[in-house]
Amino acid sequence: MDSRETTTEDNNASYARIEPYDQPAGGWGALLSVARNLKRQETFKKGSISLLNINQPTGFDCPGCAWPEKKDTHTFNFCENGAKAVAFEATSKRVTPEFFATHTVSWLKEQSDFFLEDAGRITDPMRYDAATDKYVPIS
Repeated sequence: MDSRETTTEDNNASYARIEPYDQPAGGWGALLSVARNLKRQETFKKGSISLLNINQPTGFDCPGCAWPEKKDTHTFNFCENGAKAVAFEATSKRVTPEFFATHTVSWLKEQSDFFLEDAGRITDPMRYDAATDKYVPIS
């Protein structure tokens, strides 16, 4: 393993946790979680504006569930998971060719979905090079 490669547990330690929770599923706690996710994806302003357009007649369907629009809409027609999906889609984080030069595909396959999603959006077309077990830019 390259010295720059860490384990999934190391990468997710500060985000992922499973613990008992006896509070309401919605409300201020959910709103705080949504805000944290938007901040973590570096899209607080853009993501917040996008959330106001989810499942609205002139907006877009939730990428997490495609909740159908109703005649009488409300400002917040999305759940916490839908907000996370929008945060991941709207993220300003980018995965550049340098990221793939650092990590082998074998190592990436061992990482969690959360780690891969949290890394950001791919910026360049890439192809798999079996000789190096890495993605390389298409030239």
